[in-house]
Amino acid sequence: MAERFAALGAAGLLEVPDPRLAADQFIALTFGVALDRLGSANAAEDARVRPLIVEGVRTFLRAYRTR
Repeated sequence: MAERFAALGAAGLLEVPDPRLAADQFIALTFGVALDRLGSANAAEDARVRPLIVEGVRTFLRAYRTR
């Protein structure tokens, strides 16, 4: 994921000074929240997972959007 975030940064699509940290934060905001709150990050089996992941992605994008 860090490599992908670095590529998105290089393309000017995100502002990513530390791609590894960005990857860690993305995982924490998405799957980490679902695991912590529900004990699962499997959206195929639990409909409550998807909204948590979507909101985590939105939060991540607000933090790393280009200014």
